[in-house]
Amino acid sequence: MNAFSASLAVSPLAGIIAAGEGLAAVAFVDHSLTPRYGCKGRGAAAWLEGFGLPMPAAPNRWLPLPECGLIARLGNTEFLVDGNAAVIGRLESEPPPDGVAVVLHQEAALELSGPGLSELLRQTCNVDFAALDLAESPVVLTRMAGVSVTMIPGATGCRLWCDGTYGAALLKSLREVAAEL
Repeated sequence: MNAFSASLAVSPLAGIIAAGEGLAAVAFVDHSLTPRYGCKGRGAAAWLEGFGLPMPAAPNRWLPLPECGLIARLGNTEFLVDGNAAVIGRLESEPPPDGVAVVLHQEAALELSGPGLSELLRQTCNVDFAALDLAESPVVLTRMAGVSVTMIPGATGCRLWCDGTYGAALLKSLREVAAEL
């Protein structure tokens, strides 16, 4: 298991859905019900570091959390913690200090993997993921099949979040495109 997949080692709640065959196969795992916590504000980074969380050095970067999950820096002062129930429980149990606001995260969350993923991304997204330096742990904000997504690409797959009301439609569109590949 690599650092990317280990950081996302949460139990899939909806199982694995596959589309396509052979080299065009793509697997989709629904992580929409995994715990998430968001906060933003001038004191957010220091507050999160007070809980022992690693801090991405720049906006649009992410880091794995110990054991499982990740922390993404979505802007200079906005953060998403995903997939580590113990850490999120600690964050939720303590009110944030002045200058830090809690951001509600109820997105649809999907993990995509498989040999057909590169082609699926080329067909549904305008970002050239092959040109990204994955060692920099990028967080990409883009549109995929017409839906705005936040995406973390990895060597063997990607994790994405989108508005929860678009999740089912996005999954359906991606499965249809994967099946056509």
